[in-house]
Amino acid sequence: MERPVGVTILAIIDALQALLLGFLGVAAFFLSKLILERMRLDPEMSDLLEQLPPGVIDAFPRVIGGIFLVLALANAAIAVGLWALQSWAWYLNLGLQALGIFGNLGGLLMINPVSLASVAFSGFYIYYFLQEPVQEAFGINNAF
Repeated sequence: MERPVGVTILAIIDALQALLLGFLGVAAFFLSKLILERMRLDPEMSDLLEQLPPGVIDAFPRVIGGIFLVLALANAAIAVGLWALQSWAWYLNLGLQALGIFGNLGGLLMINPVSLASVAFSGFYIYYFLQEPVQEAFGINNAF
């Protein structure tokens, strides 16, 4: 079966997100050290940094960079799975979009426009993936 146009678009978006997250991960390794050095020059921030345990400041760039790189790999895998119409990518996307809605509920209560947009996108994403032609393209038979 042919890949629906919407799935193609979402696979490309996921691939672009993977590239961006990969860039941020690599940048976090290098730029975090520069930012921390600048923070140490400010007397107030320097006092705050001195209150942290010794290893936290040195580990911070590696942890943040590692998180971004793991997210980049996950997005790349999802993009490949969507492109190849793999059923695991269909299920994973639905689960992640549901988590995205759940994670933004607090922002909705605060009337945060970014949370509102995120929930709207995730809701549309779930709606689209539950359409019969999309389910058929992924080999899913009547998911719900």
